[in-house]
Parts: sequence; C-alpha cells; structure tokens
Amino acid sequence: MLRKKALRRHKMNHEISSDSDKSKELEEKLVRDNYGLVVSQALSFLEKNPLTTLDDYIQVGLIGLLKAIRKFDEKKAKFSTFAVVCIRNELLNHVRKYKKKNKVIFNDSITKRAIKENAYISKENLFEYTPDHITQEQNFILKLKLENHNNREICDLLSCTRRELDNKIRELIVVLREANR
Repeated sequence: MLRKKALRRHKMNHEISSDSDKSKELEEKLVRDNYGLVVSQALSFLEKNPLTTLDDYIQVGLIGLLKAIRKFDEKKAKFSTFAVVCIRNELLNHVRKYKKKNKVIFNDSITKRAIKENAYISKENLFEYTPDHITQEQNFILKLKLENHNNREICDLLSCTRRELDNKIRELIVVLREANR
C-alpha cells in the first residue's frame, strides 16, 4: 500500500515537472517566434527616445513579451496584437522610469549644441528687452518658443513634464513682465 502511494506521488511529481518543462519549451518557442516584434518596437522607441541602447530596449521589450505570453487569453485578442500592447507598455514604463531617475537639471550643453547647429533664429531686437537676470534655462525656453517649438519638443529637450514646463513658462512671463514695465 505504501509503495503504491509512493509510486502515485512519483508519477504526479513527474507529470507536474513534465508539464512545466512543456510550458517552458512553449514559452521559449513563442519568444523566438516573436523576437522580431520586440526588436521592431525597440527600434521605434530608440528613434523617439534615444535614452539608452538598443540592447536595453530589447531586454525591456522581452520582459513585456514574457508578460504577454503569461497573461494571454485567446478569447479576447490575437496574440500579436496583445503582445505589441504589452511590449509598448513595458517600454513606455522603462522610458518614464529612466527619465524620472536620470532627470536632467538644465544642461548648458543643450544650449551650446543649439547655438553651434544654428538651431534657433536670431531675434536680437526681442532679446534687447529681456532682462540680464533671467536664467540660461529661461533664455533657452524663450528661444525655442520664438522658433515655434511646441511644448512636447521643449519638454523632451529639457527632460521635464508638461506641467513643469508650464510652470517654467509662467515664471518666465512674470520675469519678462516685471522687467519691461
């Protein structure tokens, strides 16, 4: 009797381990089959946000793919569609966390690069009326606004949120109004 129970337990353990082996093999096959999807999403994120290397984006995308494999429900969507959403979400979270962790306090090299590349239109007449005590960041924001850059582009250059940029613009307007009264 004890022997039969031991044999049954051994069989059950073997079946469980063979099931987990099969699921691991299936997971690895799905990762191999959808690796191109991860790479394409990583490349698109690299173009828009060249914050880290392509390898980093691919690794983050693979995590998103694994989450998609584990959470996929055939009844709700096609796998590739669901996987793309999971991969993009993981990449977006990575970009947000990276920007938050490595928040750039205004970097003078951005201004130097813009000046070097003649990335702004000279508006000397206007800058004659700007006070000398505005910060380099405020001066840079003013130049970008005069060049008709939108807030999203300025946020990307300054690595700040739209709300932070709105506050910076409000402060700049206050400084300009006070100086030109």
